[in-house]
Amino acid sequence: MTSLDGLVKKRKVSTTCGRLLHPLYGAYPQIYPQAMKIKPEQVDRLSALLLKRYRDKELIDSKAVDADIKTKIAAVISANFAEEEAIEGEVRQMLAAHAGATRDMDPYKMFLIAKQKLAAKKGFIL
Repeated sequence: MTSLDGLVKKRKVSTTCGRLLHPLYGAYPQIYPQAMKIKPEQVDRLSALLLKRYRDKELIDSKAVDADIKTKIAAVISANFAEEEAIEGEVRQMLAAHAGATRDMDPYKMFLIAKQKLAAKKGFIL
């Protein structure tokens, strides 16, 4: 038995805090996708672009000031992202609670499936 064989046997058995020890790659965490962070500047740009495109295509005709409309659009977009982040947080907690049972499954696929099902249950459209 070489020293590498002894190292491989030790690593295959060891697990620490959700990290699996692989003989070639070492410790790698079981990571679920991280929440998408959108900056306020991006939300402002998106709301301005939406308003401009709606005006160009004559989809809206409003009496309100553009700044007020942009503010409302930005608030709706921000609320949507916040709700999606809350759903993702619930999914992460749920998958972390069942991490031992889902060890042989792809964590990314499990995350997506669980997120879709939880969002559908709550009536949230992804």
